[in-house]
Amino acid sequence: MFFHVLILSIVIAALYRPTNSGDLTTESLVTTQPQRILLVTAHPDDECLFFAPTILGLTDHPRTFDASDGKKNHKSELYSLCLSVGDADGLGHIRKEEYEKSLDVLGIKDRNRMTLDDPYLQDSMEESWNIDYIADVVADFVISHNITTILSFDQNGVSNHPNHKAIPYGIQRVISAYTEYPPPKFYVLITVPLSIKYVGILAPLVAKFDLYAINILHSFKDRITWFREYSGYTGTSHSSVGAKQNQEVMPVFVSGISDYLVALQAMHQHWSQLVWFRWLNVMFSRYMWVNEWAEVKLQARE
Repeated sequence: MFFHVLILSIVIAALYRPTNSGDLTTESLVTTQPQRILLVTAHPDDECLFFAPTILGLTDHPRTFDASDGKKNHKSELYSLCLSVGDADGLGHIRKEEYEKSLDVLGIKDRNRMTLDDPYLQDSMEESWNIDYIADVVADFVISHNITTILSFDQNGVSNHPNHKAIPYGIQRVISAYTEYPPPKFYVLITVPLSIKYVGILAPLVAKFDLYAINILHSFKDRITWFREYSGYTGTSHSSVGAKQNQEVMPVFVSGISDYLVALQAMHQHWSQLVWFRWLNVMFSRYMWVNEWAEVKLQARE
């Protein structure tokens, strides 16, 4: 009995707090303007089905910077652009209202959101959206709001939906055609294999274990580096030490229990979409708990 209580206590403790790693902002950019992060989705409910850990990580724990180091001393600001109202079943007007209520729950400000009802961007499983058209729409929003970082789906679209899969290609064209320097950073949400996509609370437990293990490993390496420098050991070159210090860390957002409950509340706003299989998705999907991001590095036009 004691053993079971102990295991349960450890699991609850591990799930309780959110855990984040890496950075989605442009750290090298010295500016008096806040970092402006844009999330581009395809349909209402994408924001809570797939991106809730990141949204809550950015809205609940916005990054600040120390002005004494000549860095930014303001918070990042999150924006949301949904490219359709999801009118495949003729419920576009209802789904738009549900989307607004969901963003209220998730904490994205009214002035920072936009939903499109465009005849060229209609919810469809049969037709993919035009990449150039997506690029034009996203570019207008990016320029008008001075966006510094863009987040969206990767080329597999998490659920393999053709509308999801078209978006990153449109955003890549935005970055490639950008005439100002630096262009916005672009991160895509990594599509995981089906074998680990629906593992429920195992997803945050494993993700947190991985992050803690990596942090311990880095701390151990730092101690070895310090010892070598302190003792005058010359076996490690300055270049290799610098390479470690400049190593990029994958941005990962892992929700805690409270964040998961907020995501559930946001999903409850989408009552028109809560059919039986979406309830299963909400209960078991990894993306309700964990978001892992990969940066897409492109050469902007000079």
